[in-house]
Amino acid sequence: MPLTELAIKALKPKGKLYRVADSGGLCVEVSPTGGKLWRWRYAFNGKGQMLALGKYPAVSLAMARKLRDAARETLTTGKHPTREKKAQKLRNVFAEENTFEKVARNWLALKQSGMNEKYRVQCLARIEQHVFPLIGALPVTEITIPDVVRVIEKIAKRGTVETAKRMKQLIGQTFRYASQRGLCQHNPAADLRDILPSTEEKHHPCIPPAELPKLLKAIQSYSGERLVVLAMEMLALTFVRTGELIGAKWDEINWEREEWHIPKERMKMKRQHMVPLSRQAISLLNELHTLTGDKPFLFYSSRSKSRHISNGAVLMALRRMKYQGRMTGHGFRSLASTILNEKRFNPDVIERQLAHEDGDKIRSAYNRAEYLLERKKMMQSWADFLEIQKASDNNKVVKINNKKNCA
Repeated sequence: MPLTELAIKALKPKGKLYRVADSGGLCVEVSPTGGKLWRWRYAFNGKGQMLALGKYPAVSLAMARKLRDAARETLTTGKHPTREKKAQKLRNVFAEENTFEKVARNWLALKQSGMNEKYRVQCLARIEQHVFPLIGALPVTEITIPDVVRVIEKIAKRGTVETAKRMKQLIGQTFRYASQRGLCQHNPAADLRDILPSTEEKHHPCIPPAELPKLLKAIQSYSGERLVVLAMEMLALTFVRTGELIGAKWDEINWEREEWHIPKERMKMKRQHMVPLSRQAISLLNELHTLTGDKPFLFYSSRSKSRHISNGAVLMALRRMKYQGRMTGHGFRSLASTILNEKRFNPDVIERQLAHEDGDKIRSAYNRAEYLLERKKMMQSWADFLEIQKASDNNKVVKINNKKNCA
């Protein structure tokens, strides 16, 4: 006869454990201490089995019957209900330990060794702000394509399409990390190319080459901090990225070989870079050494937490020189690339000196020849060219024959 709630409550403990049947193999087990546990009896491959369904009264009679019916459905699929229950517990624990936030943090920690620290911190701050509040607590196994789309579109609706694109990339990298380690079966951010509006590519402001002499003279006569003047002149001579310049350390300078070796950790492409130092660059470094030679950084600043001048120092100087919106530190790279290509220097040599990554991986592998001799000649020719521009009486770029003056 099926049990009732009243009958269950009336069950009293005895000297030994005993069971009272309900229906369909369900029974309640009463221990000598008075505890009551739901169990379901079933047979698997001809052998009797017993599945625990929870304690009474936390699990009511109605709930116990539902659990029994669910277990019976599992049995009809050919699965072992007891083993399946244990497996589900493990899956639940696995899911709790592998939320998107935990996986993303693990991925960033793994990438830390090969990632610029400033960039890593920036990535973490953005994903904490834009992504974790929405899907951070969800297991990676439960996140769907629509979930990711909602996150990306919500960011984009705030007017930050570029941030949305970056977050789409970070989410995709996190899921790729997770799927490679068996934490999930697919990457829901793998193919979301069309969910965001296309934006025009933004270029760093850069003056036309014809205005180069005027700019060089403006830098030379700038009345601001000497350290910043030297930084702008060094950018012009070496056309490295501004971040690579301001973080330069004295132990990176090889005075004997007249070379500046930038470690891969400070390079955008994570590849060690060598800058040949022209006579003009060496002269500039000698002056700079009298100012900061006893400090670790070339462009040391006691007012900065990073202990070197900031990107803003160069940008602010250019603004004060009336070049706001027309020239940036990165603009020196564009100028050098444009003029050197116009002078018909080997494009491979120019690109290598700009530390650009060759899009053709096979070609890049064969181009491990660093073009050292060609680059040294080019950098000296470039420095000589700048010197002529600076000394010219007019504000137009002096046309120099490549073969005669810049070979």
